[in-house]
Amino acid sequence: MNKIKIVVIGGSGLIGAKVVSILRERGHEVLAASPKSGVNTLTGEGLAAALAGAQIVVDVANSPSFEDKPAMDFFETSGRNLFAAEKTAGVKHHVALSVVGTDRLTGSGPGSLSGYFRAKMAQENLIKSSGIPFTIVHATQFFEFAKNIAQSGTDGSTVRLSSILMQPMAADDVAAAVANVALEQPVNGMIEVAGPDQIRQDELVRQYLSATGDPRKVITDDKPLYYGIEVNDQSLVPGANPRLGKIHFKDWLSRTTTQKTATEKPPAPASNLSGKAKVVALLLCGIVFVALSLPDATAADSSDKSNVAGTTEPKDAKLTQLFSKDLTDLPGKEGLMLMIEYPPGSSDPIHRHNAHGFIYVLEGSIVMQVRGGKEVTLIPGQTFYEGPEDVHVVGRNASQTKPAKFVVFFVKDKGAPVLVPAK
Repeated sequence: MNKIKIVVIGGSGLIGAKVVSILRERGHEVLAASPKSGVNTLTGEGLAAALAGAQIVVDVANSPSFEDKPAMDFFETSGRNLFAAEKTAGVKHHVALSVVGTDRLTGSGPGSLSGYFRAKMAQENLIKSSGIPFTIVHATQFFEFAKNIAQSGTDGSTVRLSSILMQPMAADDVAAAVANVALEQPVNGMIEVAGPDQIRQDELVRQYLSATGDPRKVITDDKPLYYGIEVNDQSLVPGANPRLGKIHFKDWLSRTTTQKTATEKPPAPASNLSGKAKVVALLLCGIVFVALSLPDATAADSSDKSNVAGTTEPKDAKLTQLFSKDLTDLPGKEGLMLMIEYPPGSSDPIHRHNAHGFIYVLEGSIVMQVRGGKEVTLIPGQTFYEGPEDVHVVGRNASQTKPAKFVVFFVKDKGAPVLVPAK
């Protein structure tokens, strides 16, 4: 087998990192391209150098915002920049990851993701008209999205979802399918991949919540909606003869809950960790705490929303202290974890924290920038850091219609204010 140079756009994400690993294990030269590695498809920065000598490009990058216009701008702008660079480099095969039923999920609906799927359709049309041999991989929903689906239907302590038919799959299987397609000949068309089993949406989430010990109760809603879009039993499942993954949902659940249990095990009473190592461990435990308590935080947020139904939501951010702890290994320092809730359109004044801040996004999309750095848009699961000397010049909800929520963990001077105004 000849060694091939393959560039994976979005190579540091959930699917991209797995694709990179698989292709490298098969002996190929693989470049994980993302803004983190100096390759930006939106600006074109680093594209020419990254694609030089590449025969295959795998695009698994996603829009940082699900809002209609930002999503359309992302896929159209990045697509044009990418194809221009691919033509110059002489790329022989363009592989793109998309969604099963994209063409069936463009109907309108209040608060729906229909605009996002229209943007995905625009991306696919650019691929087809690029003149570069291509394969579009349509994948069903990932098992890893079960938590987000639950969040989308949460109303207080209940989750209201339809019994629409699905055929979800594990992210590992998605990555394996994309890697296989990349090494095959272009089909100049679409290939569908899906999980080995079909399941109803309400039952998927019911099993997920039960396995993860989440107390929320799933109520089946007769109106078939998927993120605000009207669907039927053909909308989210593949057509005839899809490529099927090997991992069953029950096996994935078992593996996931086993990993969670291991993460939650208390540390041994005795420890020979250094002071700095203990602080790092505390930070990591804080991030794990955020990830594991997301369902409860979501339920509380939904309850708050129901209490103010019919009123005008304030524009000021809501701060909730989750916990604080003296850092005995760092005299005079404390750890503080806050949950920040941005109403639609909310923004912060210019400020600084005089602390180390670790941000983890739970819901919606937020825009962050420190002075001298680039403005970034973050979605659930993404992180952001700012140091004691950083001035926070941009902090806002990316959406004018949907709330956003994130958790921040500070290492700060004990008793010092969390926020200090700045110019």
